[in-house]
Amino acid sequence: MSCGLTLALIPWVIKLCKKQGWYDQINSRKIHSGSIPRLGSLGFVPVFLGASIHYLSVQGNQLPSYLPIFAGGFLVFVLGLVDDLYELPPRYKLLGQSVASLIPLVYGVHLSSIGPLEVGIMGYGITFIWLIGMSNAFNLIDGVDALCGTLSLSVALTIGLVVSVQGADTGLEGALGFILGGCMMGFLVYNKPPARIFMGDGGSQFLGFMLGALPLLKSPPALSFNLFPMVVVLSSIPLLDTVAAIWRRTREGRSFFTPDKRHLHHKLMDLGYTTKSVLALLVTIQGGLSGVSVLAVLGIGGLRGCIVLGVGFGVMILFFAIMHYTSHAVLRVKDRSL
Repeated sequence: MSCGLTLALIPWVIKLCKKQGWYDQINSRKIHSGSIPRLGSLGFVPVFLGASIHYLSVQGNQLPSYLPIFAGGFLVFVLGLVDDLYELPPRYKLLGQSVASLIPLVYGVHLSSIGPLEVGIMGYGITFIWLIGMSNAFNLIDGVDALCGTLSLSVALTIGLVVSVQGADTGLEGALGFILGGCMMGFLVYNKPPARIFMGDGGSQFLGFMLGALPLLKSPPALSFNLFPMVVVLSSIPLLDTVAAIWRRTREGRSFFTPDKRHLHHKLMDLGYTTKSVLALLVTIQGGLSGVSVLAVLGIGGLRGCIVLGVGFGVMILFFAIMHYTSHAVLRVKDRSL
């Protein structure tokens, strides 16, 4: 249902954006050309929230426990939408993300453990940083047609699969994962290369927030050990790209909010990849992460499953390190040839 509704709504959003002149601005950091509507979030965020609220409303008294994350996600969406239209100063965006991340915490939604590690009161601080980090990570990775949407689709459907298999009727996050995945399927029809519409900051930040919030909710007992580590692994491409950006900008004495063209997709393009081949490579890697996650959680489980997830995350760290040094080597060769 969510896929069909998104498919039906996106053409209207495209028409609205063209009528109002709401296009993604072209600058030195962008890799697209032409006037592309940038408010694709209007086509799937309301669908996800509406479909999720309807679903939870018919599942007994389940909706109230999910309202804090919906409220936080909606605030992130609205602020991102305003930023898409008017370019908010970075400090205002961070303030808004902070307020949105506090909403679930106020209502008791927070991490209590990470795998075998009980985090206690530190869970509040970790949750706060996690939600802000995920919101920004999926925003920063949204630099190639369909990339953020495809990564989000993978995370959402994998959450839906493992929670539904293990949780039966108790894992409502599984249904929400499938609803979000359906929204992304509908959106990607219009966002696949060459994109006819972009999701904008409102969409990418909302996706990061919601995917970060789902594993924080009450999960089936069989998944409570590995659900959060699984989402960390599934989100490792945007998360590690963000960590690399923080490290790079801190090392160079620049603000984290200073944009650049040295994200993972930019580095791959420096190595000769086209935008389509960048998407193909990263989607293939993401498919491997989904396979490892399903194996670790459903096939192995427990501490051994957590170790497998840790190995998967370690492999991704190695991949980013290789990309970093390879990109630097290629740029040095290009500089010497000038």
